[in-house]
Amino acid sequence: MHSIERVLQIKRLLTYNFLAWCLLGILAGVKQYSHAISFGLNFEWESMIRYPFSTYLSYWALSYLVIDFFLYSKRWRRASFIIFHVLMSVLFGVLHKGLTYISGLLLERLFLPQESLNWRELLILWGDTWFDITNGAGVYWLVLFALTALDYRHRYQEQALQALGLKTQLSDAQLNSMRMQLQPHFLFNALNAIVMMVRRNDQAKAISMIIGLSEMLRNNLSQKRKQFISLEEELSLIQHYLNVEQVRFQDRLQLEMHIEERTKQAQVPNMVLQPIVENAFKHGIAHSLGLAKLRISSYYENNYLILEVYNSTDVAPHDWVMAKSKGIGLRNTIDRLRQLYQGKAHLQFTAQEDSVLVRLSLPINNTDDRLNVKKKIVSE
Repeated sequence: MHSIERVLQIKRLLTYNFLAWCLLGILAGVKQYSHAISFGLNFEWESMIRYPFSTYLSYWALSYLVIDFFLYSKRWRRASFIIFHVLMSVLFGVLHKGLTYISGLLLERLFLPQESLNWRELLILWGDTWFDITNGAGVYWLVLFALTALDYRHRYQEQALQALGLKTQLSDAQLNSMRMQLQPHFLFNALNAIVMMVRRNDQAKAISMIIGLSEMLRNNLSQKRKQFISLEEELSLIQHYLNVEQVRFQDRLQLEMHIEERTKQAQVPNMVLQPIVENAFKHGIAHSLGLAKLRISSYYENNYLILEVYNSTDVAPHDWVMAKSKGIGLRNTIDRLRQLYQGKAHLQFTAQEDSVLVRLSLPINNTDDRLNVKKKIVSE
């Protein structure tokens, strides 16, 4: 692979370069022929050896010189870059004019009985038409512009890939941070509840809570590298958490699941519900003196997947704002949604006298999700 192909990351670039000059030469020949026919002139095919064949042959050969000059100077400062290529474009024009005349003469000697112009006549013609070097200089700048545009395109794609990689790393870091934040906080409460059950000789509930806790942690670790999972998988993870909390709160907790069947296969961010449900227990249910209710709902609305977490509470925090929360889980949830959905997802917190409702709206970006929704609607 040539160095220019490695720099611009374009395979067979030199082949494309050759084909481009061939195409331009053919178009110039067709134009010359059409011009002669339209004016009723006698067209001589032999004249095409000198133009366009030898002209574009020299353009192709000298294009490698432009490539080398570009690679040599691509990292220079703009002023030095421009001055250098102004001088090189003049040199290119001179070399092109000379190479065109020489190659034309040699090709005529090779393919024709006699050349149209000898060396002396070529020198005279060269002196009379010296200003033609501006044509070569113009072509030099066109080739240089094309190389610069390809270089900018490559660098833009590289930066876009790096930015995408950084966003992915950020989302992974936020997800891992949520996992690390979940484990100490929740484990403390769960283990404390197990200790209390053991002290009361309530072995059945203690064993049930240990099994639920181990299942939740096992499933939690198994999803480590996934940013998106199905809603059904997300609810399965939440269910392990709720099983542990159900044992902890016993008859004081009423759980409800209102999940539309057609939403179960929708893709949602991994652990998107976990911090919301945990927040419902921490700020609401844990402070309730009587029966507390937790309800999780899902349904589609206007090309959005709606997830709702409702909990009853005796101390609804009316002045609490989710975006200003100090909790790692909720802040990471907000940041992850912003990164993953480019600001199209919405998280709304509504507090009333005796309840709190968190409404999460996720756009249906996945084509398969949309097709599944339409199929479900038709079948129903």
